[in-house]
Amino acid sequence: GRSDPTFLYRILEAVIKAGATTLNIPDTTGWCMPPEFGNLIADIKANTAGAENVIISVHCQNDLGLSTANSLAGVHAGARQVECTINGIGERAGNGSLEEVV
Repeated sequence: GRSDPTFLYRILEAVIKAGATTLNIPDTTGWCMPPEFGNLIADIKANTAGAENVIISVHCQNDLGLSTANSLAGVHAGARQVECTINGIGERAGNGSLEEVV
């Protein structure tokens, strides 16, 4: 990820306090490596107050062909929702394909 982790945890905590029930965490540029993205999700869960009470969702772009691997790394780290597409169709290189993720 490109965000400062401490800033990210503070923002996510604020939106949870404001009533958010789902936190959508993207790999917007599609260039995170799966261990890095999985660690991001695990760190959010460990360092964001209230994260245990919301659904963490992942939205991984496929610019470098890593959307499925990153989505699964996110699930392995505790994400409960994956945004994916039919046949990977989407903006730029698309997102993870439903048939690959599920």
